[in-house]
Amino acid sequence: MKRVKRALLIYDIMCQWHKNLPDRVAESGYLEISDGLHILKAIGDWHVNGHVLPCEYRFGLAFIDGIGIIDGEVMETLWSVLNKISQTTWGATLAHRAEILDDHMNHSNWKKLVGVGEWDHNFVSTDIQFLL
Repeated sequence: MKRVKRALLIYDIMCQWHKNLPDRVAESGYLEISDGLHILKAIGDWHVNGHVLPCEYRFGLAFIDGIGIIDGEVMETLWSVLNKISQTTWGATLAHRAEILDDHMNHSNWKKLVGVGEWDHNFVSTDIQFLL
C-alpha cells in the first residue's frame, strides 16, 4: 500500500462515520493509514439523495474532483451473478437460501481480495462495505 497515494471510501453514512475513523484505526492493532495517503470520502449516489443537501455537496460522487460514475452499490454489482444461481435456491428453506447467497457473496469478496494486487496503484477505489 506504500505506493497508493489516494483511496476512495464509499459508505452510506460517511458523513458521520468518517469523524471517528482516525481514532478507530489508532486503537486497532491491525490497521494503519499510510503516511501521505489521501482518503477521499463519499456516499454512493443512491444513498446520498436521502441525506440533507450539504451532504450531497460534500460527499456526493458527482462533486468529488477526479471521480467518475460508479456502476452501483456493492449489492447491485453482485446481482447479475446472483441471478444466475437464484434458481438453485428455489427449493431451499429461508435459512439455507441465505447460506447459499452468503457463500456466493463471500466467494465474490474472496476473488476481489486475492486480486487486489492487480489494481492500479496510483488510485485505488475501495467501497468500505467490502472492507467491513
